[in-house]
This record gives sequence, C-alpha cells and structure tokens, in this order.
Amino acid sequence: MSSAPTPLDLRLAAELDLARDMIEEMGDELSANLAVVSDHGVALQAVDIVGQMLGHIANVVRATDRRDAIDRIGMGELKAKLAAAA
Repeated sequence: MSSAPTPLDLRLAAELDLARDMIEEMGDELSANLAVVSDHGVALQAVDIVGQMLGHIANVVRATDRRDAIDRIGMGELKAKLAAAA
C-alpha cells in the first residue's frame, strides 16, 4: 500500500532516529572501555541490535511504500513480524 506519510509519521520517524542516534552514541562510548566490553559484551551487542531495529522501524514509518520498506529490512525476525502485520 502506498500513501504519503503524515506529519505525525514523519515526526515519529524523526524521534525514532534521534533515539537510535542516542543509543548508538551510548554504545560507542561504552565500547571504548575495554573492561565494559569484557564484562558486558553481549549487552553491548543487544544495544547495537536495538539501534538497528529503531532505524528500520523509522524507515517503515516514514516510507511512502511501507511494504517495500519492510521488504528491505535485513533483520529476519523483525521483517517477518512487520510483514505479518502489514
């Protein structure tokens, strides 16, 4: 289904992008500390995955063709969940 994103869609996508950027910055800062990486490597990977998810969701929210945006997601589980709901 193709339709122009609403102003609310665009605002939601922008806020998701901002949240993604903040999470990415936090992950980068934490990853600079070798002790943190050693003790919390799996948690840092989860932080990275959450950032990727937020970026994909933002792209879907702002897309004119949401089905196409979902099809372009590389994360299989997220892609399947969104495709099932579309």
